[in-house]
Amino acid sequence: MEDRRPFGGDTEVKYTATVEGTPVDIDFEVKSDGTIEAQVAGRAYRIQADVVRPGIYWFNWQNQSIEIALTTSPDGYDASVGERHLSIVILDARAALRKASQHAHDGIIELKAPMPGKIVRVLALEGAEVKANQGVLVMEAMKM
Repeated sequence: MEDRRPFGGDTEVKYTATVEGTPVDIDFEVKSDGTIEAQVAGRAYRIQADVVRPGIYWFNWQNQSIEIALTTSPDGYDASVGERHLSIVILDARAALRKASQHAHDGIIELKAPMPGKIVRVLALEGAEVKANQGVLVMEAMKM
């Protein structure tokens, strides 16, 4: 029998998506029964999901039936929900960090590691001005 769950078995995933130019944090866990428990921009959702056919997904949220069509685009995906069309770019933690590193920022920013780790060397002192692509620390992680 074909597995029709949209993301396979029990899976936990964290992404940053850019929807119509707005960054949105997504943290979801897919249960073995196809239920998705998600945190999207800080809001909690519990959704039933199924793959209708490749590129077409069905969701049941609060007894509402929602069908979403996804097609790939050069930058990510185009999603259609009824008459509404959205451009979506999905980045995993590493891709989000790489993309953020390509843009210079003025002022103070918060850096987040894509996984737990141990800081083994600090390359820039607190309050120091840093340039784009300049290293600020060295971190060890079990997966690296």
